[in-house]
Amino acid sequence: MPHVDIKSFPREFTDEEKQALADDITEVIVRRFASKTDSVSVSLQHVSPDAWRETVYEPEIIGQPEFLIKKPGYSM
Repeated sequence: MPHVDIKSFPREFTDEEKQALADDITEVIVRRFASKTDSVSVSLQHVSPDAWRETVYEPEIIGQPEFLIKKPGYSM
C-alpha cells in the first residue's frame, strides 16, 4: 500500500496536470514496489515558502534523515 506525499511551494495545476502527475508517479511506484495500481495513493500539499522551514525542512528533511532517500541540493 504505497502512499506518496508530495509537498511543494504553491503552484497552479489543472485537474489534467494533477492526474498526469499522479499517473506518472503511480507507474514508477508500481514498477519499483511490484505493487498494483489500485494500491497506490498520491497526495499533493502546497506549503508557502514562509512556512517551508518549520513545516517541511526541519521536521521531515533534517529531522528524519533515516527516511530521506534523496537529499535536497539546498540548505536553510
